[in-house]
Amino acid sequence: MKKVFKKAISFFSISILFLAVSAFWSTAFPSIDEKGRMISIASADDEKDEEDEEDDRGGNDNYSTSTAKQKEEKVKPVYRTVMVQKIITVLDPIFTVDTDTDGVVDGLDPHPTIPEKEFFTDDDNDGIANAFDAHVGEDDFAYYEQENDENGNGILDSYEAVAGN
Repeated sequence: MKKVFKKAISFFSISILFLAVSAFWSTAFPSIDEKGRMISIASADDEKDEEDEEDDRGGNDNYSTSTAKQKEEKVKPVYRTVMVQKIITVLDPIFTVDTDTDGVVDGLDPHPTIPEKEFFTDDDNDGIANAFDAHVGEDDFAYYEQENDENGNGILDSYEAVAGN
């Protein structure tokens, strides 16, 4: 008997919970029609809006017509002619020309005749950037194999001779 009583109580408590959830669901969310589409439900109460307007006016039933006339008057705009100073900015031509077409104008370009891309690319894969490559398409270090460093200071003797003169 206790088991049947416990089952009945749990059934009724679940039923009450289901009814409460369904009541909340129907009020909190829009309705759904038989095809499963959402239906928007909107309602308005005009009487409350009129009462709110009366409260805004202070609840005075003797609303003066002079205030209503003041609201109906239209204000005409006033147009004035104002002198405006025209400013013309003239740039130095060096800031309008890009000689090497690298996207940096010559006035700001540290190397206006060499595209900046050439300082970071090496087409012949000899380890020297294209901007500094004296022998394009060849291995630049092959030219220095015949030279030597007699005194062992790390500078080729041919360069020391040029710098000493």
